[in-house]
Amino acid sequence: MRTDFSTLHLEKRNGAGWITFNRPKRLNALDFASKWDLQAALALCINDDAIKVIAFRGEGRAFCAGIDLTDLSAGLIDERNFRLWEECLRMIETSDKIAIACMHGHALGSGVQLALSCDLRVATRGTKIGVPAGKEGLVPGLSVMRLARFVGLGRAKEIVMWGDFMDGEEAARIGLVNRVVDDEAKDEAFEQVVARTVSIATDGVRLTKRAMNEIAYGDFAEAYDIYLQCQRLGLQSGDFAKAMAAWRDRGTAPQSESAA
Repeated sequence: MRTDFSTLHLEKRNGAGWITFNRPKRLNALDFASKWDLQAALALCINDDAIKVIAFRGEGRAFCAGIDLTDLSAGLIDERNFRLWEECLRMIETSDKIAIACMHGHALGSGVQLALSCDLRVATRGTKIGVPAGKEGLVPGLSVMRLARFVGLGRAKEIVMWGDFMDGEEAARIGLVNRVVDDEAKDEAFEQVVARTVSIATDGVRLTKRAMNEIAYGDFAEAYDIYLQCQRLGLQSGDFAKAMAAWRDRGTAPQSESAA
């Protein structure tokens, strides 16, 4: 199995494919190359019959701090990025593999979006979780659909409109994550969750995932088109231009640490 990606590491072990985001100096913020790497790594896992579970985690101090604002503010990320990103998330949702997000440190923007596309979410108590894209004038991907189905429309609107952060305990309380583990013991705890999931990932469980997702998500294509229309308007907005100018200046950077 290929492991020579520039932005992530892929390891196949004990029935699981571990995808580890590997840009620790950027808190694993995702640039365009990250999405291409993720798509390729996902394809390898999905097409490997020996892999029953795909587990996502981040190297260093963060799971994923969202989109790379440096590239975004420099104009290096456009609509192709958002399309590619949603393709990756849809690969996770529609795969017959059970997907787990192992969240620690910062899980912002795209990090939350990826977690929402997974079947299970585990977070440490100190994980900093938030969806602050609106503060930069953007739409936080199809988390506008997924998040509402996890925590309810009213709570989801508060999360994405205010852009505030919550810890793992609060995320578990509102149903955003399934399990909370101690920060100091996260590696062992994550391994245990993944191992248990591998052990129960029968054909029946995988078919149940498919049935539940198809019933719960309804018309994905319509939601996708609406999201892209709104995102185009966001990219053309004055708020987005101001936020990116502030990020480039760095002296008056946006309040949030990452965007979509």
